[in-house]
Parts: sequence; structure tokens; C-alpha cells
Amino acid sequence: MSSYPTASATAIDLGAVLADRPGRARIRVVGPDRAKFLHNLTTNDVKARAPGSGCEAFVTSPQGRTLGLVTLVIREDAILLRTEEESLGAVVPHLRKYGVLEEVELEDETAETFEFHLAGPRAGELLGAVGVATRPGEDLAHGPAEVAGRAVLVVREDPLGAEGYSLIGRKEDAQAVREALSGEGEPLGLVALSAGAWEAFRIEAGTPASGRDVTEKNLPQELARDDRAISFRKGCYLGQETVARLDALGHVNRLIRGLRIEADAPPPSGATLVDGEKQVGWIGSAAVSERTGRPIALAIVRTSHVEPGRSVAIRVEGEPDRPATVAGLPMR
Repeated sequence: MSSYPTASATAIDLGAVLADRPGRARIRVVGPDRAKFLHNLTTNDVKARAPGSGCEAFVTSPQGRTLGLVTLVIREDAILLRTEEESLGAVVPHLRKYGVLEEVELEDETAETFEFHLAGPRAGELLGAVGVATRPGEDLAHGPAEVAGRAVLVVREDPLGAEGYSLIGRKEDAQAVREALSGEGEPLGLVALSAGAWEAFRIEAGTPASGRDVTEKNLPQELARDDRAISFRKGCYLGQETVARLDALGHVNRLIRGLRIEADAPPPSGATLVDGEKQVGWIGSAAVSERTGRPIALAIVRTSHVEPGRSVAIRVEGEPDRPATVAGLPMR
């Protein structure tokens, strides 16, 4: 019988965890127009970012809908665009369509590269143990390093709500880097994170996944990432009119929230959130908490029901309703 909190929960709170990111896509954007191109098609101020920095941004449709949430890593010779593979079908064709007249190219490096994520209070200590002497400090700051003699890019980011670093390198070097981290990490309490545990910690942190929590049904401000992913001073970009109008209104009609669910299993993505017979939202991501063993979820909820502690229910056709309680984000 499983016990909670799990070893993963203890490690992310007191030691370190190591996760593989097989569902993460990496697109290298090159060409002299790359910054202007992404600046004009996303919600953040890309042109203001210097090499060595980065930012989150929403890729928006002409109507201001969210095609995807991306992180942009600004390098000297390229911009590395990262997102979930689930949203590539919306993001990449959109970018290619509007890049026809620009001096820019999109190079999909997903299959040729790996991405690991280290998180926890001893993650930085572990990087030092494998020879990464200088670690980036600010969110999405990054720099080159070597682990086990293999070149990697180290990116500072906290998608799990704990001090975190992503390591990106060539696919053929993945095993050597993993073995070096695992070997040095053992005395630090390093635990390998399962895909399910990743989802649970991401949901608790309130980090939306592009393609599940962020879809074309959303407007950017509904995801509560304004301070991280939206510039309201940058000027015109595709979809900017809608984003600016919502900013002027001062509110949206729906917001992302956490849910604590009274059930044995998580609901499917897309399940309806109800209050009696009234639809008040839908489920994005769901998982079993590594801390409590109970299902949790991220949901888009009507603002009339976003107050923490509000009782709602999750409805799936042919199944009994699952009671749930609205939670603020992060959920810890």
C-alpha cells in the first residue's frame, strides 16, 4: 500500500528530484529577424530581452486567443522556443504562416536533444557537485556548462514551485549526464521523478501546461500569468487589441484555479465543472497528489466561483459527480 507523502514529495521539499521531459518540444528560431518576429506574434516584450535572459509568452491568434504558452530562451545566435508537444499543432503552423516574409527559420530540435529538470532546495548544490560552478539566478536566465564532459545549457526556472534548473543537451549525451547527476545526487537525497509525480507538483504549483490548461478556448489573462508572460507596454502585436481591451476592463470572466477532489481517481481533461445544473468551468490537468494521495486538478473557473473553499462538482457523462473544492494557486 502506498503511503503519503511519497518519497518524491519528501525529496522536492528537502532534497532534490530529477525529471525527464519527453513531452517537451524545443524549436530553435534563427535569422536576423528572429526577435522582431516573435515580438510581433507573442504577448511579451521579446525585443527588450538580452542574450542570457528569457521570458514566458503567449502565442495569440488574431482574435487574442491563446494558441500556446511558450518559454523563450534568448541566446547570442538564436532564440530557443520551448513548449509542450501537445500545443505544437497550433503554435508551429501559426508561426510559419506569419514568418513567410521574415528572415527567420524554425528548426525543430526536439528529436535531437534531451531535457532534464532538477528541482528542490539541494538542486543547486547538486549542480555544483557535477561541476556547474556558475548557476543562473533569475527566472529563465541561462548559460552553457559541462556535465560529465558533455555540453549542456542550464536554464533557471521553477515549474514545480521549487528551486529548479533545466538541462538541455544533445540526445547522445543524455545517459552520461543522467548518470553523473544520479551518482552525485544519491547522498543529497535525489529521487527520480515519475511523469505522474511531475504532473502533481506542476498542478500544485499552478503552472499551466500548453495544450491542456492553455488552449484556444482561453484568453491570456485567464491563466493568471500577466506579470510573467504579458507586456502591456510593448505596442502592437497579433491579438493585442483583445488583450489590451481586457486590461482596460480590469477583469476576465474566467480564471485558472486549483481543485481538491473527493474521489478515488482524477477526472479526465475536459470534464465539466458544475454548480447544480449550471456549468461553471472545465478541467485542464488532473493528477493524484504526491502529498495526500487525493486527486487534484487545474481548472478554468467562472469568476463567480473562484473564491477558495467554494464547493463545486466535476461531471463526466455516465459517472456520478465528483465533489471538489476550489483552491487558490499555488496550492501549497
